[in-house]
Amino acid sequence: MDGFEFLKAYEQLELAQRQSVIIIMLTTSLNPQDIEKVEQANITGLLNKPLTEAALKSILAEHFEA
Repeated sequence: MDGFEFLKAYEQLELAQRQSVIIIMLTTSLNPQDIEKVEQANITGLLNKPLTEAALKSILAEHFEA
């Protein structure tokens, strides 16, 4: 299952199951069609690979620290 297949399956879940989930997709794709698919999905964010330590710290601070 690739990321797009996952997002399609995820969207089939009931809203109650998706409400507390944070999804940040990592991609190497610069294809505008791929980016558009991700932007239309109901996810928290999109980052380009490679994932840096600074980007990871930012994600953790924004979504998991009080």
